[in-house]
Amino acid sequence: MRSFVELFARSPFEPLAGHGERVHAVLRKLPEVTEAFLTGDRAAVARLHEEISDLEHEADEAKEEIRDHLPKSIFLPVDRGDLLRFLREQDGIADGVEDVAVLMAMRDTRLPDAAAEALRALVDQVMTTGASWYELSRTLPHLQQASFTGPEVDRALELCGMLHRQEHEADVLQAAFGEACVAGEDAIGPIGFYFIMRIANALGRIANRAENTADLVRMMISPR
Repeated sequence: MRSFVELFARSPFEPLAGHGERVHAVLRKLPEVTEAFLTGDRAAVARLHEEISDLEHEADEAKEEIRDHLPKSIFLPVDRGDLLRFLREQDGIADGVEDVAVLMAMRDTRLPDAAAEALRALVDQVMTTGASWYELSRTLPHLQQASFTGPEVDRALELCGMLHRQEHEADVLQAAFGEACVAGEDAIGPIGFYFIMRIANALGRIANRAENTADLVRMMISPR
């Protein structure tokens, strides 16, 4: 892969899309670590936690390289602050996955069947939201090439709308997961319940970060 410095010579959006690839590599591990956690495969949880940590570190390094080399030129096609905010929110997706993996590796907490299925549903929705974010991130370089007009912009705006709806559905499923855990609180135990709620909150943050990227893309492509 070309260095981010080389990519900046063409477009400030290409490095953001490149960073998005690193973040997506982290996100793809989320269903696997969740399933290992739910089935009590502690060795797999530990292995996946390490893999996620390594991949998240790579995303962090890419983020810092972009921050260090993002031009301060007045000739940037969009506001520099918006680019940096997009970078922060996008990187937050990887951070959220790592947070989930850390919590799952920290304690073996068994869930009643209803709560386990509710967690799977929540993770599935987070991944659906993440898929829309990923497509939006990959679209960024094409937006500038199209001079922020035409079908590319229409598709980007469509994805922004999808992200808002998908994040709302993630909120609904997060609440449903919480209710299922409350119903099974006696089986989960107070310490387990605390950890599970932290996992739920971390999953919610992943979807929130994805939605926030949509807000920033709207700002960047809207007429000034």
